[in-house]
Amino acid sequence: MATEDARYRQSSQFRLWSFTPSHLASLRTECNSLAQKAISARLQSANPNDALPEFLTPAEELSLVTHYTVELLRAAAFIELPTEIRATAAIFLRRFYVTNSIMTYPPTELLKTCLFFGCKAEGHYMRLSKFADKFPNTTGEEVLAAEYVLSQGIRFAFDVRHPFRALEGAVMELRRLGDFENKRIDRAHGKAREILKFSPLVTDAYFHYTPSQIMMAALAMADEGLVERMLREAFAAEGESAKEKCWDLIQACRAMLEKEPPEKMNDNEERKAIIKPLNRKLKKCRDPDRVDLVALQKARREQAMVKKPKVPVKEDGAVFGGSIADGRESKRRKTETEE
Repeated sequence: MATEDARYRQSSQFRLWSFTPSHLASLRTECNSLAQKAISARLQSANPNDALPEFLTPAEELSLVTHYTVELLRAAAFIELPTEIRATAAIFLRRFYVTNSIMTYPPTELLKTCLFFGCKAEGHYMRLSKFADKFPNTTGEEVLAAEYVLSQGIRFAFDVRHPFRALEGAVMELRRLGDFENKRIDRAHGKAREILKFSPLVTDAYFHYTPSQIMMAALAMADEGLVERMLREAFAAEGESAKEKCWDLIQACRAMLEKEPPEKMNDNEERKAIIKPLNRKLKKCRDPDRVDLVALQKARREQAMVKKPKVPVKEDGAVFGGSIADGRESKRRKTETEE
């Protein structure tokens, strides 16, 4: 597990998308604030005499993101996409809405884009027309409309490391140890896999923990005794202190996963009662310029063909400290000056 974690720390997932809970909360708060300012300016420009709507809070946005992540997983199951693609698409959606507000970009559209882009990221090639046909009243143009916006939002980090392979390795190790009956291991294996297909994808687990820590947390939910045996073996040479530190991390991750057990995948009544008023609130405070992503993409293409100088605008996508376009523009100006 230690070796696997060392490799993971070299990945873009760890370097770009790992945060402390306080840092992640501050990013979401700043994103929400920037979105409110941008949307307020557009609404007042269009209708100066109208009162501004009540905006979503960061907590309300997160509730909606969780809801639409569940909807994405349900849609992925309905069109029978493989587990890895479902998981990758779900993480793309959650990454995107860390630094882009759900009030700015419509989640129902991004959901489909994430699924199609997840197919490409995992090497599962599907014709666009065939993919669009799986959804009612959906065209290929609508699926692709947010693809570049999505790529920017996830910082072009297309590689997503999942805990599924780590679970298979843990099961092999448990069989090698020979301390447990195969039936017990098989039971825990199946339950842990079901947990991994849902719970970490609809929580912030991927932002805070490594794939092996998430796997251990899920396995502990399925059978705590198996994890304790593996830790005794793994930390035999390092001592009790190192083992306890690892165990504390696993328990913290477990507590997060237990808030969203896999049974909630099909338990819609409780979630709908919470989400329905939030969706009504969202409809009133959406960005009017980004409701129709197809029209927005066409307008941007026409603007690009005119080749007018770009004026950088800081919106909610600039939470990380300026857009990618801003950086390229400054480099271009520097080069021209040197020449």
